[in-house]
Amino acid sequence: MTVITNLVAQIVLYTTVYALVVLGVIVGGRAGIFNISGEGIMLFSASTGYIAATLTQNWLIGFIAGAFVGAILGLLLVLIHEKLKVDQFILGICFIILGSALADLFYKIMFAAQLQIKRAPLVPHLSVPFLSEIPIISGFFSQNVITFFMYLSVFSTYWFFYRTKRGIEVRAIGESPKAADVVGIRVREYRILATVIGAGLIGLGGAYLPMAVTGSYSYQMTAGRGFMAIGIAIFANWRPQRAFASSFIFAIFEVFAPQLQLFFPKMPFQFFLMLPFIGILVIMAIFKKSIEFPTAIGEPYSRE
Repeated sequence: MTVITNLVAQIVLYTTVYALVVLGVIVGGRAGIFNISGEGIMLFSASTGYIAATLTQNWLIGFIAGAFVGAILGLLLVLIHEKLKVDQFILGICFIILGSALADLFYKIMFAAQLQIKRAPLVPHLSVPFLSEIPIISGFFSQNVITFFMYLSVFSTYWFFYRTKRGIEVRAIGESPKAADVVGIRVREYRILATVIGAGLIGLGGAYLPMAVTGSYSYQMTAGRGFMAIGIAIFANWRPQRAFASSFIFAIFEVFAPQLQLFFPKMPFQFFLMLPFIGILVIMAIFKKSIEFPTAIGEPYSRE
């Protein structure tokens, strides 16, 4: 039971990364902005968050810095799109390259001359009374504070989109911005705000990697998780209430992939690293008929 509980805890650790980034993609997508630049935003936020945390020896400042630079990149992306009508997917590719380059540049400027890698300050650990003492279940309720923030974010996003007037208005923009504009919904403002908040969540997921998973920043440490998050958001049908469950499924692939190498030592380790990506392709192929998109996602809108 202890081994299973530890495995569940490790799966939830990686689920937090995916869920935060998936929520960020969903929030922007519900307003019609398909932000595919998650990989670049995650890398830049991981580097910035790690630098800020190690310099100040404060984990909270690190996460704030990661979310802030993520939000800034999101703001630049949506402003360029709204003002210049540049295709969202082209912008996304550009911001992937930009974020990746800035991440390594900032890190090398700050720490290239140091021989010893600094460890990021520890993120506080919380345990829910009683629930954290139950085998297996305790893997969900004995985690760092950012995991609990992720739980709150999933619930809050669901509540906002399905239980508030503003949330319904944002969803209406993602389905038909013209119709939403006609009834007086501020389309441009909502699209900008949703993209910034979504990119901030993506940045938080990026900062989580060096702060809570590895303890330090490394080159290309996101390892394609930003791209995986896009597939998970699609698999979740752009519904925040499915973000956690979908992220948990793909976190299982990531956690068990290295374990499988112990049973198949003659297989190249690169094959096992491919398993999460193969898994998402297979699952999306199986459920392709049930996948839905916001009608106007990825499309520019102008009142003229």
